[in-house]
Amino acid sequence: TTSTTMRIEKLLPPTPPAKTWTVALEGGKTLRVTESTVLDQGLFAGLELDEAAFDALRSAAASAALRARAVNMLSVRAMSAGQLNEKLMAKGATERQAAETVAWAVDIGLVNDAEYAKALVRHYQAKGYGLYKIKNELYRRRVPKADWEDALAEMDDAEDTIDAFLAKKLRDPEDRKECKKASDALARRGFSWSEIAAGIERRKYQTD
Repeated sequence: TTSTTMRIEKLLPPTPPAKTWTVALEGGKTLRVTESTVLDQGLFAGLELDEAAFDALRSAAASAALRARAVNMLSVRAMSAGQLNEKLMAKGATERQAAETVAWAVDIGLVNDAEYAKALVRHYQAKGYGLYKIKNELYRRRVPKADWEDALAEMDDAEDTIDAFLAKKLRDPEDRKECKKASDALARRGFSWSEIAAGIERRKYQTD
């Protein structure tokens, strides 16, 4: 049985801002790989690749492409490891490729679920949301529950947020219809009914 080989016609260094090398193969096919792949596999123009070497090169090219895609995604906005994994698979990565890319991103500090959780808590509390809404956002963004506790522990007391909301939205705390409307709005924002009831009681004294 004859073994199929593939010859490297050209090996082109990165053209800024790209950081990958271009491997031009016979037949017009090109692959983009990292410099470490070039060095590790001893690539050079004229090198004949057997099937195993070509498969390894193709795998390295796929890995480089996924890492570049991950960097691009994370440069647009932060996300959890779970979100990144989900998005990479949606773009065609296999389960193993996605997991390896996410592990790489975590290893070099591009993804940090604990810090991401804290950032989400700060962001949504600043927008006037309560505990339940914030927990829902952490869940929706696939933040591991192990990272929730420390992040939620940094939340400020809900009273100030509720009082500020009611000061704007509840002119007459004795008006049942108005109270229900304000209460429903606060519930949608993730506050508990006990927190809301306490807020309305405080509002009564503020308007006396």
